[in-house]
Amino acid sequence: MGGGGPAPPRPDGDADALVADYASCAAWAAESGADAVEVHLAVADPYAPQPLMIYENVPLAAQILYSVRTGVSVPVLARLGPFRSPRQLHETATKLAPWAGGFVLVPGVRRQVLDERGNAAFEGTGRERAEIVGADTFPIASRQVLEMLVWRRAGAWDRAVLAVGGITSVERAQWLLREGADAALVATAALFDPLFAVRFRQARATAVA
Repeated sequence: MGGGGPAPPRPDGDADALVADYASCAAWAAESGADAVEVHLAVADPYAPQPLMIYENVPLAAQILYSVRTGVSVPVLARLGPFRSPRQLHETATKLAPWAGGFVLVPGVRRQVLDERGNAAFEGTGRERAEIVGADTFPIASRQVLEMLVWRRAGAWDRAVLAVGGITSVERAQWLLREGADAALVATAALFDPLFAVRFRQARATAVA
């Protein structure tokens, strides 16, 4: 699976240039032989007047997905971040569904990071907030996945739901699949546990046997 994400924003760029960057990256991934393209929308909108993730700017997110979807022949997946409410999740997914074959959520949780004195922990403009990943994000990430599955079962739309975020054990992956997720993706955990996938396959084989 190839990733479709933007290059660093150009100083003289605008939203149209950002959309074009996404489309170019997706096309390169497809041309390289990717079976699917994941469009990373859970990143900061560089042109928003206030802190905002691209998936929260639904018109821009839809424009990006449309540009990618009409430019490649492989399936397109939209990677989303956490939502403030189930209703916001439903409204966003409904508006993006025409251009996405599935949704990937939630890769991480973006938070303000402070040091012990209450100052920004990382120096530099735009680094006041950082994406938190790892085991502790599982409660938030899994809740979002379950909410997405509820809307799908209710007939809102028929799209694949791929779970990611805090899946640090075989048990967590199995639970998400039992709940209805079409796939469980492992990200950071694989860096610390390279044999994760091997144990998962062994567990699946044992369950089938």
